[in-house]
Amino acid sequence: MIAPVQNQLSKSMLIQIGVGMTLGTTAAYAYWHKIVLPNRAQREAFYVKLNSTKA
Repeated sequence: MIAPVQNQLSKSMLIQIGVGMTLGTTAAYAYWHKIVLPNRAQREAFYVKLNSTKA
């Protein structure tokens, strides 16, 4: 069994890790939805247009 966190240093460390993981996840989500997906949609539209002009 894991012993409970008792001293203040360990509690602040756990808070910092939790905040860091939360901010990191939020930043990754924002990057994915604001940069990656629009670029992917733009690239797909380009190739659809390219294929329609070839055929």
